[in-house]
Amino acid sequence: MKDNYTNNAYSFDSDVILEIRDLHKSYDKQEVLKGISTEVRRGDVIAIIGPSGCGKSTFLRSLNLLETPTSGQILFEGTDLTDKATDINLVRQKIGMVFQQFNLFPNMTIKENIMLAPVKLGIMTKEEASAKADELLNRIGLIDKAQAYPEQLSGGQKQRIAIVRSLAMNPDVILFDEPTSALDPEMVGEVLSVMQELAQTGMTMVVVTHEMGFAREVANRVMFINEGVIAEEGTPEEVFGAPKSPRLQEFLSRVL
Repeated sequence: MKDNYTNNAYSFDSDVILEIRDLHKSYDKQEVLKGISTEVRRGDVIAIIGPSGCGKSTFLRSLNLLETPTSGQILFEGTDLTDKATDINLVRQKIGMVFQQFNLFPNMTIKENIMLAPVKLGIMTKEEASAKADELLNRIGLIDKAQAYPEQLSGGQKQRIAIVRSLAMNPDVILFDEPTSALDPEMVGEVLSVMQELAQTGMTMVVVTHEMGFAREVANRVMFINEGVIAEEGTPEEVFGAPKSPRLQEFLSRVL
């Protein structure tokens, strides 16, 4: 199986977008990820939950090599991202990322922010990117903000724009790193509703979140990470309704 990223790709199940094999990550002597193996299938909405400092965000950021694993493999559509021959920047065009902070360019209008990457990378012409931006802004009800600047928007609006900016690249999967944690409580719902609508359209999503309602209602799989490993994984019904491990039971008793 060949691809556009390297000359050497593994044969793979086309429904598996990401395959993670025995992933480890250490900072000096501190081992943060201690051997994580799992897979993300097309159409999955995976909610990653767990206590602060357990390795959730490190794991998520490893999936597009924003964090470089100490050992293990990450296969994206059959291509080993940890192989030095892989063009990671090319791969990242198909892996969207939404951060806690919105990372919008303050000197550009909202529409210019959305158009920037597709045009700069030669994926779309300016006309195509403009039409795509309008389509996406209409979709989230913010077309009236197209010519506004980020400082003129609320936190919830900025995060919705950050999601749209990721969608403008037509990614195969979007990674969300606690996308509502920097928002005022009243703005959380408007961002989660956009994410829920995305899930309903079949977008593959991996979401590190503290929003247990989202994990329970929108995800098809919930992953509980504790002390650098996947301590428990299953459907929302299994994880929330019948948690097996005492640590997950304790965690849920504190957050629900």
